[in-house]
Amino acid sequence: MKQQVWVLSADVHKARLFAAATPHSKQIEEIKTFLQPDTALPERELVSDTVGNFNRGAKIPRTSPKDKRIEEFARNVTEFLETAHKQGEFYKLGVVAAPQMLGELRSRFSTDLSKDLCFEIDKNVTQLGASELRQHLPERLAPSANL
Repeated sequence: MKQQVWVLSADVHKARLFAAATPHSKQIEEIKTFLQPDTALPERELVSDTVGNFNRGAKIPRTSPKDKRIEEFARNVTEFLETAHKQGEFYKLGVVAAPQMLGELRSRFSTDLSKDLCFEIDKNVTQLGASELRQHLPERLAPSANL
């Protein structure tokens, strides 16, 4: 069984995935970056300038284009994690995410992946490098796999 622990640092624009060789590792290494630059655009730039056909009395969608892109980004990140988890690429997952993104991710995690979450921290630290991020994480990232 792999001892590797993955740590996801995410906000609504960027997600960075780090790996620690063991639950006791003092160092983590960045292994993947996900970007969703559209979520940084103002709402007006995400909406078409053309006038569409409007149905009188039609309901206006409650989800804004920006929120839809955030949901899509969370879905893409989660799908990657779910696939890697099923393939046994990591033993445990820790998540450090801005509150909105943490909620989006949490709502999409499968039961199996949720069982292998070792910590969640609601904080936006996506701008930190690996060594700086490691200082914000628990000393022991996860329980040993052989317990």
